[in-house]
Amino acid sequence: MSEFGILCDVRGLDFDEAVLRLRDLRPAGIMTFTDYQLGFTARLAAALGLPFHTLETVEALTRKYVQRRLLNSCGASHVATRLIQDESSLRSAFAELGCPGVLKPDMGTGSRSTYRIVDAGDVEEFSARNFAGDAKSESPEQFVLETEIPCAVPDGPWGDYVSVESLILGDRIEHLGICGKFPLSKPYRETGSCFPAALSPTDVAAITDLVTRAIRALGVRHGICHTEVKFSATGLQIIEVNGRLGGRVNELVRQTGGPSVIEIAARLALSDSSAFTMAREWAPQGVSFLYAKVPPFEATRLLDIRGVDDLHDMTGISRAIAQQEPGAAIDWRRGRLEHAYICFGAAGSHEGVLRLVSEIEETVSVTYEVVRSDAVGPEICEK
Repeated sequence: MSEFGILCDVRGLDFDEAVLRLRDLRPAGIMTFTDYQLGFTARLAAALGLPFHTLETVEALTRKYVQRRLLNSCGASHVATRLIQDESSLRSAFAELGCPGVLKPDMGTGSRSTYRIVDAGDVEEFSARNFAGDAKSESPEQFVLETEIPCAVPDGPWGDYVSVESLILGDRIEHLGICGKFPLSKPYRETGSCFPAALSPTDVAAITDLVTRAIRALGVRHGICHTEVKFSATGLQIIEVNGRLGGRVNELVRQTGGPSVIEIAARLALSDSSAFTMAREWAPQGVSFLYAKVPPFEATRLLDIRGVDDLHDMTGISRAIAQQEPGAAIDWRRGRLEHAYICFGAAGSHEGVLRLVSEIEETVSVTYEVVRSDAVGPEICEK
């Protein structure tokens, strides 16, 4: 890290000592790229007199129950939600909300431990895994149960949701761009993105208007937000708002000839309005993408992976990385951490991206050990 500037390592220090160390360096701005550091960064910002999210805003950005209620109140979503602390509260929420529902950590990222609840059996299975003892025994972390937003997009090559990167400085909100998504893998695991999304100008306007409303409702006044929006049967709805730059978005934007979104974030941290100029003065050249290979829902171990290195010889592929080694244990609950491999690339059109993804699938083979609920023992599955 020291090659980028002055490194001040505050790990292991108490908060007051960390503030003193940083104050000596006279920082002009502060930012973070992970949800898990938003609270700490907000505390540092307040102590150092730097612009950033307030602690109240951080709670709205990181606690899904708090956020959903704010989004519902401004009309950015229409999703019933209940906070789950133990088996009893889960049973009550399920009886009240019905199914299908989405059960996920109140504070979490990357599709981690996100369950689809379709019947009482799913409630029983989740409770057996997460709640020990009687019905009042609490889980180590809080969850939320929400009604599932109904899909409006028929099965096809693209997912039924998009993500938006937004720049905020005081009352000013502008949107850098919108990423399209590949279809989710069971139950709600992301399989990749493309930039820009294949959308009409009318859709872009409707999406960005909704995102602006959501950002204002959460009280965000500074920095970058990454917001997911779903095409639902009842219209556009916000899935969630994150108070930082979206993962891998900078690389997707740069592959289309765009500016450094990290630099844009840094300029916003310095309250420099030239960040908006950087975001506006370019147009994407082609379509970039990130494709992530998600293991089957029933996979318990990756046995073999072949062909990832061959992807580097394919026209249009810029980077390919095997994320797992043979023998690695697999658990779908770990979300994006369980990707078998990820691949970056670009093409001249969205159709070209889909052709490349098809070639990727034909080039790479992954073999898993799977355990199906109706099987006697483990099976071998190649995907």
